[in-house]
Amino acid sequence: MRFLIAAGALGKLAADVLVLTRTEIGEVAEEQAPGRGASSAMPHKHNPVYSTLVATAARQLPPIALVLFGSMAVEDERSSGGWHAEWQPLRECLRIGAGAAANAASLAAALRVSPEAMAANLRLTHGAIVSERVNAALAPLLGKTNAKRLLAEVTSAAERDGADLADLLTVALEEAGVAGPNLPGLFDPSGYTGMSGPLVDRTLERFETVRQGEFA
Repeated sequence: MRFLIAAGALGKLAADVLVLTRTEIGEVAEEQAPGRGASSAMPHKHNPVYSTLVATAARQLPPIALVLFGSMAVEDERSSGGWHAEWQPLRECLRIGAGAAANAASLAAALRVSPEAMAANLRLTHGAIVSERVNAALAPLLGKTNAKRLLAEVTSAAERDGADLADLLTVALEEAGVAGPNLPGLFDPSGYTGMSGPLVDRTLERFETVRQGEFA
């Protein structure tokens, strides 16, 4: 059912926000308002309210929807007890799903993003986060097996010594007598986003079309 799939998709959004708002990550934050998300024990704390409500709805809805699926296997068209069992669960599913959608809209409209925190977290691996991309670029030069082995070795060295992976790999390729690709460019995470840009553009375009249709 569509509302079940929609609730699951919104729940995924909420789950990501709940993780990214953690103090040790800090990549996003919900909008703060007086009293909203206040902790009863810790005055400094601001609990993520909208994402918590959406995540709650995504967990509540599936077991309620099971009653609707169970009511499908009945005798006749309007069996006694079969279709009657759908009435209250259907109302609950629609109520929970609509509430999740409204809260998700409020969440997305005012979500605060920290590019600085994102960039800092990307640097934690000293470049290893894009090792898949680098491995694909080295495979034609060294062979798939050798490229993977070399990259594993320099990655381990970078983790052990806290060194920059691109620098260590440059030295390793020079020692191997291999003219490597543009390593600094390969290690830039902003150049390894796949189809995310076009997908976001398409989603925003569709959103604008829907919104304009609502107010036409």
